[in-house]
Amino acid sequence: MGLRIGIIGTGQTIGVATDHLKGIQAVSEWELTAIYDIKYENAKQWTERNNLTEGIICSSLEEVFEKVDAITICTDNLSHGIIAREAMKRKVPVLCEKPLSIDYYESKILAEEAEKVGIVNYMGMQYRYHPYAQLIKEIIEEGKLGEVFSYRHKLGGWRIGNPNVGLEWRMKKETSGPGAVADFGIHQVDLIHFFLHEACGAVQEVQAELGTFIPYRKGDKGQGMVSNDDLAAVILKLQNGAICTLNNSRLLPPEGDGIEIVGTKGAVSMNQQGEVFFRNRTEDGSWAAEAVLMEFQEKHKFPGLARGKQYQEFYEAIANGKEHELSFAYGAAMARVIDAAVLSSEQGRRVKISEI
Repeated sequence: MGLRIGIIGTGQTIGVATDHLKGIQAVSEWELTAIYDIKYENAKQWTERNNLTEGIICSSLEEVFEKVDAITICTDNLSHGIIAREAMKRKVPVLCEKPLSIDYYESKILAEEAEKVGIVNYMGMQYRYHPYAQLIKEIIEEGKLGEVFSYRHKLGGWRIGNPNVGLEWRMKKETSGPGAVADFGIHQVDLIHFFLHEACGAVQEVQAELGTFIPYRKGDKGQGMVSNDDLAAVILKLQNGAICTLNNSRLLPPEGDGIEIVGTKGAVSMNQQGEVFFRNRTEDGSWAAEAVLMEFQEKHKFPGLARGKQYQEFYEAIANGKEHELSFAYGAAMARVIDAAVLSSEQGRRVKISEI
């Protein structure tokens, strides 16, 4: 059974909608039949860049819903809820970009509403489906790390590191909520859960420092203020006592981006090229002199890569009622950790997740 899908929000900067398009095109059961952007010119240019017919451009959300069986939301964070609720009214399944909304409170309400209506709801948090994440997960499940006690992840984007990049919705608290700590931190928290939840338990406490180091940018009306963070450092404590340190940024160059997970038996790491290394302990308990480069197998890769896997899951959930973890409720749970980080920075203290 084929399904029709529409993309809401084509954007004009980083190409999130195009990333989703590739995932849709990788799953033969999907047909892209509609797109909509509040700026028609954005939608027109997007179809041209992606060799699509201009005929799929819609003039309104209402027109989109007349042409689809499901939608993907790629707009600013504030409008996620507005669009998702329009879909709920029509019982249309939704795949929503992360984060689900501007904070945990709004995300939780959206999750509850979607559950009550009974539509399939899915979060666009795809990092767990990259080959490196699949391989790391396998290494952990095989017990090669022993008991994990340390986790470190540096992640970010450096386009906005240029102070001449103009003011965008993602730099405004009212349309984005938190900045880098949510934009990239959501992926980091998702990976921690994916890798370690079964072995180490959930996040218990959060301590963070958030900063804005390019406070003003050129906007439509001259200089405008950046009202959310562009750099954050976060420390998380898991149920088993493991310490996770996260660095997320819109400013830093990519050098040093990657993951390191260390346990009592071994350590696994991923570098900025996506290569995975394993280092074990010797018989005397010391670390081996060299880390071994691990090889990816076909089982670690999905057709259409990470987004392709997501759209296969989304299809299976709609067509066959297959369960999936990346629901709105899951997205809200991840947003709860981000809100704890924001509160920790604002109040200069460690925050328990139970406070949020």
